[in-house]
Order: sequence, then structure tokens, then C-alpha cells
Amino acid sequence: MSSPQQMEPTSPVWDAFQGYISPARLGPYLSTSRGNRKKAIQLYHWNIGLSGAVYESLHFFEVVLRNALDAELGAWNSTQPKPTGGLHGADWLTDPSALLHKLTRHGNDIRDATTRAKRATRGRTMPTSHADVLAQMSFGTWRFLLPDKTPARKLLWRNSLMKAFPHTARTGTEVTHDVAGIYQLRNRVAHLEPLLRTGSVHSNYRAMRRVLGEINPLMEQRFVSNQRITAHISRWPG
Repeated sequence: MSSPQQMEPTSPVWDAFQGYISPARLGPYLSTSRGNRKKAIQLYHWNIGLSGAVYESLHFFEVVLRNALDAELGAWNSTQPKPTGGLHGADWLTDPSALLHKLTRHGNDIRDATTRAKRATRGRTMPTSHADVLAQMSFGTWRFLLPDKTPARKLLWRNSLMKAFPHTARTGTEVTHDVAGIYQLRNRVAHLEPLLRTGSVHSNYRAMRRVLGEINPLMEQRFVSNQRITAHISRWPG
């Protein structure tokens, strides 16, 4: 898609595009631009660009976060006794302990991800793998496995998930606060909502940096060197 800098506000394309934006959707942009429709349309296109930049960063962040958590969950799960004797397996997605079953909405998150994974791999000769199911787990699962006031989540943090953040000096609640904000930003991007509060976007960018640095400083470095969020925010259409 062309950027606002490449598309003239008086071109036929602009005129046609405006016809597909409902008054309700354009409303926040008109309000921000003080009723100037031309600037509102420019701002709308700028928001599309920022959403793309944020989504790229979210992609990298979520992959690192979920794999860091997955490794610790597998290690911990394999130490948990089964009611019938023996221990659960390292593949916590196919053989979750009672605690993980409870914290994944009584297994619903895992079942839903497994269904999506089987659908995505339909026709493939190899069976659906742990990696296939893991890729289909929602961001919300990771956010709600992290600690809050719930004793079960606190227990999982102390015994397992805190090891995924070997470089943190913060409490689990502080880490959760960052991830919760990032989760909310992810939902805004996914639902095509305005990101006009750039201070909030920048705050969540810093939160992504913090959490990645707590997992592995090298991941933070790569994240910063490749992100486009800050550059795009600086191009706010005047």
C-alpha cells in the first residue's frame, strides 16, 4: 500500500478511498486533526504504517517470549507427578500437569490451538508436532500464565517461568504488567484501532525492550536494530 508521502491528498485514489472509510472510523482522526479532513486521511494512512511497524515488532517479541516460556514449561512439566503414578512428559501441550491444565482455561487453550494446528497442517504426511501447536497458541495464553494475585500463577512463576527471564531483577508482577500492556497493544493492532496515543505506543515499545533484555540481551539488541516504530512515530503528519 502506498504511504501518505506517496499518495497526493487530491488524487482520485484519495477521493475514492475516503468513500470506504465510515464516519465512525474516521472520527478519531478528524478529532485529532481538529476537523481537517485532508489531515485526517493523512493521519489514517500514517496509522496504517505505524500498525505495520508495531506488528513486525510484536511478531519478534511474541516468538521470543513464547519459546522462552515453552522451554521452562517443558522442563517443569516433566518433573510433575501423575495421579496414576510416574511423571508427566516434557511435551506439556500433549500431557499437561494439573496446574497447567487449570491455567490454560482447563485445557481449552491447548485444545483450540491443537485444532488450529491440525487444520493448518492438513494434508501433510508428518503428524502435527509440538512446534505446530505451539505456533497456534494465542498471545493471551502467555500473558495469563504469568503471575498475578492468583496463587496458582505465583506458584508457576516461582517454580518455572521466572527461569525464562534470567536477566531480570524485577518481580514477576512487574514483568506481567509489561506483557499485559503489550497484549493490549497487540489487540488494538489486530482490530485495526487507532494508535494515535503515541506516548502509549512508545511506552509499550520500551516494555518490549525490557522484557526481551530480561530473556536475553542479544534479543533486545536485535529487536532495537530492526524495529521501525520510533522512526514512524517521528513521521507524524503535521
